[in-house]
Amino acid sequence: MTQQDQHPARTRGRTAVLGGAHASARPAPPPGLAHVLDALKARLAADLAAEAASGRLILWLPAAFALGILLYFGAAQEPSLVVAVGLCSLLVGSAIVLRARPVAFGAVVTLAAVAAGFATGSVRTARVAHEIAVPGKTPVRLSGFVERVEHRAKGDRILLRLDAGPVKGLDPVPRLVRLTLRKGWAPPVGTRITQLTQVLPPLGPAMPGAHDFGRTPWFAGIGGVGYGLGRPKLAGPAEPPLSVRVAMAVDAARDSLTRRIRASLTGTPAEIAVALVAGDRSAIAPEVEESMRVSGLTHILSISGLHMALVAGTLFAFVRGGLALVPALALGFPIKSLAAIIALTGSAAYLVLSGNDVPAQRSFVMTALVLSGVLAGRPALTLRTVGVAAVCVLAFTPEAALDPGTQMSFAATLALVAAYERLQPLRALPRPDGWMGQAAVWLAVLVGGTMLTSLVAGLATAPYGIFHFQRVAPYGLLANLAAMPAVSFLVMPFGLLGVLLMPLGFDHLAWPVMGKGIEIMVAVSDAIAVLPGADVRVDAVGAPTLALFSLGLAALCLLRGLLTALALVPFSLALLLAGAPPRPDLLIAPDAQTVAVRGPDGRLSVLGARSQRLVVEQWMTREGDMRRAETEGLATLFTCDPLGCTAPLPGGGTIAVSRRAESLEADCLESRIVVTRDVPPRRCPAQVVTPEALQRTGTLAYHFRNGTWHVEPTRRPEVQRPWMPPLPPEPAPSRPPTDDPEADAASE
Repeated sequence: MTQQDQHPARTRGRTAVLGGAHASARPAPPPGLAHVLDALKARLAADLAAEAASGRLILWLPAAFALGILLYFGAAQEPSLVVAVGLCSLLVGSAIVLRARPVAFGAVVTLAAVAAGFATGSVRTARVAHEIAVPGKTPVRLSGFVERVEHRAKGDRILLRLDAGPVKGLDPVPRLVRLTLRKGWAPPVGTRITQLTQVLPPLGPAMPGAHDFGRTPWFAGIGGVGYGLGRPKLAGPAEPPLSVRVAMAVDAARDSLTRRIRASLTGTPAEIAVALVAGDRSAIAPEVEESMRVSGLTHILSISGLHMALVAGTLFAFVRGGLALVPALALGFPIKSLAAIIALTGSAAYLVLSGNDVPAQRSFVMTALVLSGVLAGRPALTLRTVGVAAVCVLAFTPEAALDPGTQMSFAATLALVAAYERLQPLRALPRPDGWMGQAAVWLAVLVGGTMLTSLVAGLATAPYGIFHFQRVAPYGLLANLAAMPAVSFLVMPFGLLGVLLMPLGFDHLAWPVMGKGIEIMVAVSDAIAVLPGADVRVDAVGAPTLALFSLGLAALCLLRGLLTALALVPFSLALLLAGAPPRPDLLIAPDAQTVAVRGPDGRLSVLGARSQRLVVEQWMTREGDMRRAETEGLATLFTCDPLGCTAPLPGGGTIAVSRRAESLEADCLESRIVVTRDVPPRRCPAQVVTPEALQRTGTLAYHFRNGTWHVEPTRRPEVQRPWMPPLPPEPAPSRPPTDDPEADAASE
């Protein structure tokens, strides 16, 4: 026993004295500051208690559910379905047991929501699981039914549902294949064809950190892509499957709509009207789409919440107003509920006619929930409605959590509902008497509401646009303020009226009015798009920045009182982390022929851009570079001859892109990196990059830092998910050269 242990009382006394001395030495806060801090703590505690008592903390569960989905998609390997579902069930059971203990119950329910999102992703993947076609070196002949046709500016694209059975030269055989054909070669939906096809690997991310273009098609059941060699040939008759028969009926209705619209309209108004009514954007001129994109009006061309709300709102107002004109119906029937039912039915029909795309499905779910609230006599659009809609959409399509449209749509809706919820007290303000005063108030509400809607939605979605598209529309508020009256009062209402008048044969009265509204919208777009600084490109931002912004947006919208100040913490951190990730100094595409080198001016010089147009434009977009793959002079750094091309590398040395095997020996001796499709010499001191190696890595991104090259593959061997094509076998390591040339020759 130590001396200290023998005298515990003395030790405690000394400690108490020392502690007291330190406590007395610590400066006490000024009385005024202490009072402010105490009042602040009390206010925060009161606001938190009010949030809990009102049940608003439940609004955070959809965010926890979405977090679980994002965690699922972030896994390197496919998680165990049994473990995911079992963990979710365990947490739900624990929440039921702990329901009498508020703090523990809230914590476990939050964890259960995260686990539910994770399990939802696992279940969805297991339910749609299918094989991905492994491309061969030779073309294969496919046969099946055309299920969808897209007429694009540079060619047609069809979705082919393959006949059951093996396909020579293709193993495994997918159920759906998306094929690109020459323009005008696509047969009608429902046609059974045979097509000689060159199957291609799915288009994955263009570079590390970029969007995975193969994930969404995989969840849609598409197991292969390719392009047709020659015209498709008609196959023998057969009974089409149910999905094809449904597609034929929908396509016939859309084709009828398209023909009736084009009988009354021509040019750009006709093409945009077809896009808004039938969901076919293929005929819109690229320059019109670019103008709408630059001005901030491109959201009007995509069937989304705006269109679904205008269709449902117009139907609801038309039916309810018409029935109210008949006193017997207004007094004897629930005309409000009847109007909601008809609006819901019309919205569902619009969803089918517009192509049933994911953004339209998401908007329909939101509209259906709002109209269901009307039927139940509950507030139509609240934060709870937004939360329920988010859970419904993500429960059926969890992959939509990674979709830019989903993120921007719910961010805008959440911000708008929260903003108008905070403005509710303004409705109690006294209104002026007389028709002039009422008209002035109505005009002020219309203009102010449009401005507020555009401003709030623009601020809420701007970070997502920067993250996904690296573009900002600085005049979006002005463009929407000028164009939305035409869209709201001419374009969508008369488009709906044209559809309703089609069975009666009077739709030709509505289409011209819709066309005038479209002309106004396009004129506004063109005028805004040419303003100085209208097209702003920015560097990509990192995922942590977007995650912190999303947390701040949720806190700002879901919390009340002084608790909303907590949103400043994630917003401040997002600003601190904002900035582009390190730019690669060298990019090598998987075809081993498209190479980009960063020049002294800081911009990429790209060789072979036209052979990998989509990949190259992704490279440019992520840097805020406005050049395209077709831009002349894109490969200024490269010096080429019939044998290949070379370019200087940052930090010294050159890269050689070989076109002929005869150049390889010289390239190996003179360059630091050699990119070739041929077999390189055995004794090559340069780093050699071949298509076989790129099949396992995807695009290679090289960073030159501190005098050293760091290589970052787009795809890592430890990451393998069902929507990714299987990795080819790793090539056997080559035997290192020896000092005996005869032994090396014998080993070869």
